Amino acid sequence: MKTILAITLLIISNFSFAETVNFQCKAMTIPGVNVFSAKGMVSVDELSKASGVINILVQKIDEEESAQVFEQIKIEGLIKHFNPGDVSVSGFDQLVLTTDHSYLKSLNLLLDEGSEYSSQVLSIDNFLYRSNCEIIK
Repeated sequence: MKTILAITLLIISNFSFAETVNFQCKAMTIPGVNVFSAKGMVSVDELSKASGVINILVQKIDEEESAQVFEQIKIEGLIKHFNPGDVSVSGFDQLVLTTDHSYLKSLNLLLDEGSEYSSQVLSIDNFLYRSNCEIIK
């Protein structure tokens, strides 16, 4: 009985460390740049592992008819926090993610980083899409 209680407490304590991060990426049209827009949510555990879902729209350079929408894509990976002064003046979070979708290869999202078009999505055909991403509070 004590073993079951100990295991239950261990499981509950592991879930208590989980944090949810909601984010969005907004792209503006810039000539010569493939762009993406996205909205997603990840749950982060105490080991900085992230998993969640994302809705994403990718669009190739200046071609409105090339827009592709992917909804409820499962994502997983890692999150890393950079304190102010480590890499830039302000602090930010980096999500390095993979998906279960056949077209999207990887996502490197810099949340609240401040540089223009610092977040990237790489497709299976090696197109690189860029955007600005932020945490939704």
